[in-house]
Amino acid sequence: MSEHNDTAVAWLRTHFHNDRHRLRNAWLLALATALTGMGLLGLSGWFISAAALAGLAAAGPAVAFNLLAPSAGIRALAMGRTVSRYFERLVSHDATFQVMQRLRTQLFNAILPRIPGPLSYLSSGHLLERLLGDVERLEQAWLGQWQPGLVAAATALVMLALGWLFAGPLAALVMLTLFALITALLITLSRRAAAPLQARMDIRDQMRSQLVQTLQGLPDVLAYGLRPRLLHDWQGRLGTLAGLEHRLALQQAITQALTQSLMQWLAVGVLLVLLVPVQQGVVSAPLALALMLLVLAAAEVTLPLAQAFQRWPDTRSTISRLRTLTDTPLPDQAATGTREPSPDGTLLVDNLRFAWPDAPALFDGLTFSVRAGTPLAVIGASGSGKSTLLHCLMGLQRADAGTIRFGGVVQKDAAPEAWRSGFALLLQQQQLFTGSLRDNLRLARPDADDALLWHTLERASLADVIRRRGGLDLWIGPQGLHLSGGQGRRLSLARVLLRDSPVVLLDEPFTGLEARTADSLFDTLQQTLRERVLIMATHDPRHAERLPQQLILGNTGPVAY
Repeated sequence: MSEHNDTAVAWLRTHFHNDRHRLRNAWLLALATALTGMGLLGLSGWFISAAALAGLAAAGPAVAFNLLAPSAGIRALAMGRTVSRYFERLVSHDATFQVMQRLRTQLFNAILPRIPGPLSYLSSGHLLERLLGDVERLEQAWLGQWQPGLVAAATALVMLALGWLFAGPLAALVMLTLFALITALLITLSRRAAAPLQARMDIRDQMRSQLVQTLQGLPDVLAYGLRPRLLHDWQGRLGTLAGLEHRLALQQAITQALTQSLMQWLAVGVLLVLLVPVQQGVVSAPLALALMLLVLAAAEVTLPLAQAFQRWPDTRSTISRLRTLTDTPLPDQAATGTREPSPDGTLLVDNLRFAWPDAPALFDGLTFSVRAGTPLAVIGASGSGKSTLLHCLMGLQRADAGTIRFGGVVQKDAAPEAWRSGFALLLQQQQLFTGSLRDNLRLARPDADDALLWHTLERASLADVIRRRGGLDLWIGPQGLHLSGGQGRRLSLARVLLRDSPVVLLDEPFTGLEARTADSLFDTLQQTLRERVLIMATHDPRHAERLPQQLILGNTGPVAY
């Protein structure tokens, strides 16, 4: 087994370990299903042939032939096969779904703290493909690959033992040779499928990523008439994808046909090997027929193997992609201590520096203080570091040098959750989720009742609009699609206010609002947040000039006044 295979197998063992007992039971039930099916066909063949021979014999042996025992055995095997098949599906699917649920949760928890950060080079579409598409493909890792393979291996051992026991070493050697040929055929299929599987994965990855981007920018796509061009592009990709699927299906069908042919030839070979023992009286003719039928019944076990081996390269590459995400080092945490700040109404920043890798510093030697009741406006051109500064204060980014102190605790000495719980951040890009308006508000405070939610909407100048549109149960759609840009912005702002944190960081809070609404909301914020530390990053000089403190970021360095 190659190093890549070893790594993939080890990864699967690790993530399937918690459900190993249920998966083992599922494998035993699947093996029981296969063996009872083989036993049913073999016993039926023996019963029919033995009864026929008994009927052709003299009257004495024919009368003495026992019909009840084999017929009871046939009924028992038929019922056993049905029952074991049912419980195998029940147990294996339940265990697999449990594994997938846990894996998807673990992967989401691994992705989230790395964005922004080491995984920022991946688009949301690519990350969605990893979280949904790749995990979905792993559902077949056990059901469609490992379980059929283990059942086939155990069945082969049983057949070898029966062949050796009843037909001698020659029959076992014939079986072993044919099994080796089938294994070589399946390995060849796996290798030939690697390239088209990789190409199929690349196309699916690109299409899902482009689809997510298109849906996110659907208004612009419709406004600029990009729909025909996108449809033409997707039709071309779908045609290529269909060609790859046809190629893979053809390879699988040919391999299945060859595998079934080899099993049929094996059945014929076993029967030919048994001719001499039958002539010598060592093995009865009905038993020889039963052994041949056992081999024919085992052909059913080999049917899933072509698909299992063909998909193994896809599973291996899927695991490699997921390991790339989960093994990516976490970004340096800003707060790594255990101390808990005690809000004292003062935020102190001393000699702060931050620079992106291989880029000049956004700010260096930045020093200022903000107290409750004296808000600070952060001003600067796009790209000057306003948003990054707020992220550093929140603890989402770690500054290269300098200190941030709040509640008597330096940021790096604070417990991460305790530090972030003292801050409420309004991001420049609003984060609204599919669901009701009530659900989106309660992300900030899950225990908030409707009265508190309405009060917060009043402060965000959004209550009247929401009442007219159906109340808190208003379905806002993906990314707040059913709200205007200004309404979505005010909803995000209401969520920040609902959090009731001692430090409030607002990044362009009035984007998308008309001047009169923005001015009214500015006055409301001044009044509502007068007892909190407020820092506002804004492009609007009118609002910046109305705040008692201003901090200008730019190429000439930070200037506070």
